[in-house]
Amino acid sequence: MARLNKFQIMDLYVEEITSALKTKNKYSLKKSQIEEVLSENRFIWKLPNNTTRSEFINYLTSKKEILTSIQFGPMSRIETRYIFKKNNVETDVLAINLYSNSYLSHYSAVTFHDLTDEINKSIYVTHEQSPKKSNNLDKDIHQKDIFLAFSKPMRLTNNYLDYNSQRIYFLNGQYTNKLGVIHRQNLFVTDLERTLIDITVRPQYSGGVYEVLEIFKNARDQLSLNRLAAYLKKMNLKYPYHQSIGFFLERANYKEKSITSFKNKFPIKNDFYLTYDMTGSSYNENWKLHHPKNI
Repeated sequence: MARLNKFQIMDLYVEEITSALKTKNKYSLKKSQIEEVLSENRFIWKLPNNTTRSEFINYLTSKKEILTSIQFGPMSRIETRYIFKKNNVETDVLAINLYSNSYLSHYSAVTFHDLTDEINKSIYVTHEQSPKKSNNLDKDIHQKDIFLAFSKPMRLTNNYLDYNSQRIYFLNGQYTNKLGVIHRQNLFVTDLERTLIDITVRPQYSGGVYEVLEIFKNARDQLSLNRLAAYLKKMNLKYPYHQSIGFFLERANYKEKSITSFKNKFPIKNDFYLTYDMTGSSYNENWKLHHPKNI
């Protein structure tokens, strides 16, 4: 009887191979994870020692069509993931599983919490960076630095994936140890208070400042300002976004007592800007904030 070749041997163990792959991640896999599966099970599956990762991946993608590859990211660092071809996975579930420590955020979180009537065709995923030591413990920042930062257009991510007629944006977020992230309906997503902070910081990822104001209005009966303030303090953001949040609270007609209580929790030292690259702005004395005229 002729000796079986490596691909015929894989055929004998195809169910075990698929199961082993899914123990690494049932939604998406890196090449390194596929290589781990091969290395950990080569002896058990009686595969020849010269079976390479490329041959194993070729078997999974071309010969058996268990996996299919997707690519995303800026041209300078394209990333590849392998997803199970026959999996019927929701796009947003897949999206948060392409990077570790990821969750739905910004406009996707707004939609999840039913805070907008707008139809959002994109998916926004925050991928938390590793912890970093702060080099600016006192957080003093000069007025000229604030002006320079906000006089330019906001930098937009060029890391995205077009999948199932939707665009998934991957946003690099500062390390927060998933502060305010909840697990609901098989998804990790920012809670209401964290979502309002995120869309204030990056309004362009949630329809712009006019839409952000509408979202604050829609959240009025659900929002915990004490929790939101606690999150802000823990996040220790570089810029005084509490001034922008206070402005939104005021414009959204929150209770004056609640706004005053929130305001008293934070210092107001510098002039700040509601969004980037504004022309013909107005100035709010109460929050020392430059903002578009018609908001």
